[in-house]
Amino acid sequence: MTIELSRPAPALPPLAARPELRPDRDRFAHLAYLACQYGPTGVAPFIANPDVRGVELLGGAAASGYARVRRWAVTPGDVVAARDEREAALDEYLEVLAAARLRPAFLAVADVELLRARGFDTTEVAAEALIDLPTFTLAGAARANLRHSTTSGRRAGLTVLPYAPWQDEQIRDISREWLRTKRGGELGFTLSRHDDIAAQLATGETELWVAVDEQGQVQAWSTWRHYLGGEGRVVDVMRRRVGAPNPAMDMLLATVLETYRDAGLRQASLASVPCDHGDLAERVYPSRSLRAYKQKFAPRWEARWLAVPSAHQRLFALAAVGAAYCPGGLRRAIFRNK
Repeated sequence: MTIELSRPAPALPPLAARPELRPDRDRFAHLAYLACQYGPTGVAPFIANPDVRGVELLGGAAASGYARVRRWAVTPGDVVAARDEREAALDEYLEVLAAARLRPAFLAVADVELLRARGFDTTEVAAEALIDLPTFTLAGAARANLRHSTTSGRRAGLTVLPYAPWQDEQIRDISREWLRTKRGGELGFTLSRHDDIAAQLATGETELWVAVDEQGQVQAWSTWRHYLGGEGRVVDVMRRRVGAPNPAMDMLLATVLETYRDAGLRQASLASVPCDHGDLAERVYPSRSLRAYKQKFAPRWEARWLAVPSAHQRLFALAAVGAAYCPGGLRRAIFRNK
């Protein structure tokens, strides 16, 4: 027996209402535009993050970017370019890094053969959780727990809505409250911080959704960034009030996925989860619990790779990746915030 939820998902703001982004807009907006248009995975939007130095390629028709850690240029995902221009864009990007005397380390790459053909050593380091939206449903055994959580949230009076500016103070307070329960401050690189969100919303390539209770108080919120020609969304920042009803986040994410499905979008990413690298790495980034949480959405998992010029550089590159994620230092990242 299958169960369909009776309450409809909220309406997605019309895509036609999004601001038109052109190359003559500011550089941040242009990088976000290119990631939306040509980004093949949920990692692509992060070339426009503050921790990443964006690099425009092919005269502004393509882009990439990197976080500099000592002599390493740690790059999030694949070069962003039209399919028939990816090889030329990658070659130009490698030339840019070589001219700056930086060693390239590509993190969470999908098109691994492109780099292998250029002599790079590749190692599987993560998996991206993907939802094929046209077939997404809460019915059936695979998403039974998610369905029950969503039903419970709706019975508790929670409703999912697009963000409104008057909710800013609540959103900020929830983020601060959430941060006090975590270690090492907010991570960066392919993870956004609360302070990044206003600029992302201004480009039109990010959406923010909230779950509110019957009194209109925000209980949970999440941001979603665009990729795959505007037909993909990747979840980025996720926050819930410490005292929020237990199903608040499950209901929020499930309802947003239903909304995107009903709007005719093609794919959603629940982002990548690193491979298990032991207990110390787990203290910095809880990959085991994250993978278990995302599994309740029954995603399709796709491998993501680390690519470096040679195998003997792999461990040094991984250390650089860790430093890119932890601007406050790896040591600080293992201790809980005060």
